[in-house]
Amino acid sequence: MKNENVLYTIANRNKSIDPRTYHNAKQLLQIYSDIVWNNVEAYTNVLKECNETYGLPSYRGLEILAEIGEEEKAIELKERLMSVAENKIMIDAIKRALLHLREYKHNGELYYDIIYKNYFVKYKHTEDELLEMFKMSRSTYYRKREDAVYLFGVSLWGLIIPNVLESFDHKHSETKMILN
Repeated sequence: MKNENVLYTIANRNKSIDPRTYHNAKQLLQIYSDIVWNNVEAYTNVLKECNETYGLPSYRGLEILAEIGEEEKAIELKERLMSVAENKIMIDAIKRALLHLREYKHNGELYYDIIYKNYFVKYKHTEDELLEMFKMSRSTYYRKREDAVYLFGVSLWGLIIPNVLESFDHKHSETKMILN
């Protein structure tokens, strides 16, 4: 089945299953830039502490210290680093969902642009700027934005996240087989 048909099928199936998709996607998009900024700051702080505490310019030495149980501080820094890595996986999933949305055959490029210009840019556009950019009436713009947010949510929770989870399950299974 082609990529654009998959999203259409999931969207139709998801509409009847989970009416909160739009609401959840909108909330996620509204906090996305804060999440990215906080994650970058958290990573920078871990590296700074690692350098100040152990004189290590990267986290690699920290992993060794934590693995051998050398110090509580090393273990705490490693746990914080793991949290940053988990957040990065979600940030990447969100970006993949946006790119997947762009491939949607019915207004995919438009939906991508609407989501990107509303939630992914550093400096937010005013409503009038967005209406001018998209050359749309206010009502058409809001209708298209709602469709874009909904389909973004469908892409994220209906396709991208299940694929990420499946990948983790597959890697976990391979690791178990290697250890046995």
